[in-house]
Amino acid sequence: MDLNFTGFIVTECGRRFKIDVFDQLAVGVVQCDEFLKDPTYIPSTFSLYKTITDLYLLQVTSFNDIDDTLVTTYKVLPETEVPVYLENCSYNI
Repeated sequence: MDLNFTGFIVTECGRRFKIDVFDQLAVGVVQCDEFLKDPTYIPSTFSLYKTITDLYLLQVTSFNDIDDTLVTTYKVLPETEVPVYLENCSYNI
């Protein structure tokens, strides 16, 4: 993630978006069975956003236990992949 305190994010493919024009559609935990084996495991979380240009952005935040930091990435999603996240989340009302 590259915020640089400018209000912009950069996706994995290099596109830039201003973060104040997103409509948050959903938030949730990325499905994973690792926590069943290790109760100290911190699962990744996601947020799904829609931009004013009708693009969908997926934000995934993961905990890096090596240096105790959070790592956030952004990815542009095709509309066909959006329902999976809408069906497995908490809606932002």
